[in-house]
Amino acid sequence: AYDKCMELIESNTPVQTYADFSLGEVDLIRDFGLITTKPQIYVVNMSKRNFLRKGNKWLPKIQTWVDEHGGGQIIPMSCEFEQELMDLQDDKEAQKAFIQECDDEVKKMGLTGPGFAVKSVVPRLIRSGRQSLCLQSFYTAGPKEVRAWTIMKGTLAPQAAGVIHTDFERGFIKAEVANFDDFKALHKGEKGMAKVKEAGKYRQEGKTYVMQDGDIVVFMHNTTGSKKK
Repeated sequence: AYDKCMELIESNTPVQTYADFSLGEVDLIRDFGLITTKPQIYVVNMSKRNFLRKGNKWLPKIQTWVDEHGGGQIIPMSCEFEQELMDLQDDKEAQKAFIQECDDEVKKMGLTGPGFAVKSVVPRLIRSGRQSLCLQSFYTAGPKEVRAWTIMKGTLAPQAAGVIHTDFERGFIKAEVANFDDFKALHKGEKGMAKVKEAGKYRQEGKTYVMQDGDIVVFMHNTTGSKKK
């Protein structure tokens, strides 16, 4: 395992891209603490002008290098653009005017179509990071607040309940579940799950249910505290 890792590192190839490690080698490599065993996203900073026109002379060369060194996702962005947009975050009208100004500049370059739409890359960075780390969210909602809870993909309902409180996992009975997309499409401005239930999209799930991204959940549980002696 050590020799294989050294060969990859010396060739500037991320260790996590090598597919022929045995299970025993994987266990050893986990203890090495190598940063390239982690998922990778390459974020390429460009000038505001190059970001608006979606390219510069370096992007193809960077793409070639990434492809030759294990592959990975490349996300072009502009810190200059993001900073100017962020500076206007307290003035939505000014933000809108700034985006329009950038849109006009793009059109003057003769660039049109959805691929040249001007918008922040930050949401994409967040989504890509979560996907690379195999993360997803479920939601709990009540009269006072709505909260998002982060879990790994493949997490079962009892373990998801345990993220909120260990008692929820220990005394798990069932989960009442609706997906956010269904709720958004069906609630028609009404509070609660009445419309979702009418459409048959509100369901009960047991201990073997694999949580899905965007689930809205009510966990049913029952724990009995230890009796005082």
